[in-house]
Amino acid sequence: MNMIDAIRALCKGENGFVCMFDPAKSQGKLSRLTEGHPDAPLFETMLYGQAKSALVELLHDSSNFKAYITWTHSLLMEDGMTADEAKRTLDYFFTAFGFPGYRIENPAKQKTITEEDGPSKYVYCGEVLGDIPHGVGKRDFFYEGEWGSCNECVWIYGVMCGYDHAREIEFDIYEDQKIGFVVNDCFVGKFKCLYDGGEESWEQGITLDIS
Repeated sequence: MNMIDAIRALCKGENGFVCMFDPAKSQGKLSRLTEGHPDAPLFETMLYGQAKSALVELLHDSSNFKAYITWTHSLLMEDGMTADEAKRTLDYFFTAFGFPGYRIENPAKQKTITEEDGPSKYVYCGEVLGDIPHGVGKRDFFYEGEWGSCNECVWIYGVMCGYDHAREIEFDIYEDQKIGFVVNDCFVGKFKCLYDGGEESWEQGITLDIS
């Protein structure tokens, strides 16, 4: 399995994303998933070494993620990586979770999935695993035929887990946006809200218990 697919597979299950940072719960699994990939030890260094603290802060302030790159990169080098290895490891993480500038879609894996429940309809267009959203995609919500909201995110086994750009209609008039990192469909840490008219604010989501 390639590194991007392996990283996403590590996050399967309700607590999968948090468990990814615990070597007792993820090191063996990562080794099995990557099947000896030469970069797997680099990713382990990021998850379990000094850079973990910077990465956790980044996730809780993800709309400003670029401000954390230099810090995280330097910590990876302190843990023995070359500059190129540190950059490549960060690229894996940002790509796996669909950060801006790293959002890569594979057309061969794309499919449209439509689910209807009475007047509500969800239309997902993006990467899939079988018949469930898995990878980069966009999901639109319609109510009685009218568009109501959408999420551009990464899905892992049908659940949102990645950098999310959400848009929704408020009071049938205004289009608001929410931008941040999502785990199990919930925004993490500080996420940005942009309102019709140009105003912006910050809201607080859940806190990931990563020690």
